[in-house]
Amino acid sequence: MRPYVVALFNQKGGISKTTTSTNLAVCLAAFGKSVIVIDLDSQGDSTKSLGIDPKIREGVFDLFISHAPVDSVIRDTPYDGLRVLPSTYSLAGIEVKLSELQNSQRTLSAILANAKLDCDYVVIDCPPALGILPINALAAAHAVIIPVTATPYANDGLLRTLPSIKYVQEGLNKSLLLQGVLFTIHDRNKTARRISDLIRSRLGGTVYRSQIPRDNMVIEAATAGLPVCVYAPRSAAAQSHLDFTEEFLDRHTAIAAKAGETVPPRPSRDVALDRLLRWRGEIASAAGPATAAGLRQRKSQLDRLLYGDRTLIERWHLGVIHFFIDNRLSLAVFLLLLLAGLIALLGASLEGLRRLSDIIGL
Repeated sequence: MRPYVVALFNQKGGISKTTTSTNLAVCLAAFGKSVIVIDLDSQGDSTKSLGIDPKIREGVFDLFISHAPVDSVIRDTPYDGLRVLPSTYSLAGIEVKLSELQNSQRTLSAILANAKLDCDYVVIDCPPALGILPINALAAAHAVIIPVTATPYANDGLLRTLPSIKYVQEGLNKSLLLQGVLFTIHDRNKTARRISDLIRSRLGGTVYRSQIPRDNMVIEAATAGLPVCVYAPRSAAAQSHLDFTEEFLDRHTAIAAKAGETVPPRPSRDVALDRLLRWRGEIASAAGPATAAGLRQRKSQLDRLLYGDRTLIERWHLGVIHFFIDNRLSLAVFLLLLLAGLIALLGASLEGLRRLSDIIGL
């Protein structure tokens, strides 16, 4: 049976598409699946996040233009069962090259059809905007997942993305299935809830129940060059990615059953979490003890990502706000203690006034 090919695509940038692609692939591998990631984004963030240097000699560009064999381009990652067809910096100029080829929109389809891909899943990380590379991905995929954030502009991006998928379904890939819409970088504020409710009312069961929350651990993981599921397997974002992967596998099982195919059952979530924890330990051991200078440098990079050029007081203020956003129970306790303190202070002030009036005979 050929692998199940899924593309992650949205014409809007900045919606955590690459983060979703890499963490889905890592979580699938943690569930015992064999996975290949195809990085079609010239920035190469998926490639770097999976431990591959984009300065390598061969990558996706050579598959498309130089007809290099898949075996010479594919790279192993530190994670069992997970490999990557990497992006290289030369990929930035591929649009012009591909436009000169005949039937260029089906180039990736031909590559995958002719290659002996010994894996269960192929995850394609698409660049934003509807260019020739995303069209290639959608033409070659069995299914597409749309990551989206619950913001007005991201909603506009979703409304532009759906017609693009329909265009490919009608012309290039009639069997392409919209497997789901996934909310990423999700906040719990009123506006986000209203937009997510609107999208769910329009798309119904197409929207995944799982939501990836906003989590500073994702930024820390990116700074460390790791998927958050490996960097912090027990964090809120990592646990939500595991939820999403379980839901993804359940949907694929149902799709396969309708086609008369069977998908091997996945192991328990505890098994997947144990693998993620083991990979984290192995990477930490391989890295060795970090020097003080290295730690300071990474801390400085993270501070710039989180706080920009803000002063120390402004950083402290934002840090407190982020802490209470992520820990609502702590905020409730803090407010109760503050209220109790104000009541006690008010009571002490009234008692002091009473005693003063007794002294002066009022």
